[in-house]
Amino acid sequence: MNRYFWTFGTRLVILFLLLAALLMNANCTPGFQASNPPWNSCYTATGEHPCDFKLINQDGKEVSLYDYYGKVIILDFSTMWCGPCQMAAKSVDPTIEKFGAENIEYVTILIENPSGQPRTVHGVEVWAAYNNIEIGPVLAADRDFLFENEWQVEGWPTFYFIDKNMVLRDSMRGYSSPRVDAIISTLVTEPIQPLN
Repeated sequence: MNRYFWTFGTRLVILFLLLAALLMNANCTPGFQASNPPWNSCYTATGEHPCDFKLINQDGKEVSLYDYYGKVIILDFSTMWCGPCQMAAKSVDPTIEKFGAENIEYVTILIENPSGQPRTVHGVEVWAAYNNIEIGPVLAADRDFLFENEWQVEGWPTFYFIDKNMVLRDSMRGYSSPRVDAIISTLVTEPIQPLN
């Protein structure tokens, strides 16, 4: 019986130690942190992790691209003077409602106002209100932002699609609602990969 006790006791201690190690590891495994992403480089090319940026939204709050890690991100680079950009703007909230705010983040980045001048936060507020954008963030930027962050925008609007793992997966120049929906439909079904 003494031998049985030590065999059973040893197994119990080992099981307890393994369980404790698993619990400690579960509590210490870091999640995604925008300030310290798990990748070593970033670039605005298909298959790469885009670099983080911070811009001001229509509510006057600073927004970071990496804040949306874990969601499909649609980046819509637009200008206020562009007709197709206005058509795309009208689809922002309906697209978010269609795919679910928990699944996607539709981010409009305004580059210029109707006069072709750099946008202002007030202009971003006006754009959001005029186009009934209440869910998706509208951010204020300029052409220097495009150059400094190496976003290849050769026409308006230009879309970039980023998957849940913060990998740039596709881009599109111009606006096509069916194509936007098709790309989003594919990306939302893909799982998020565990961080290394």
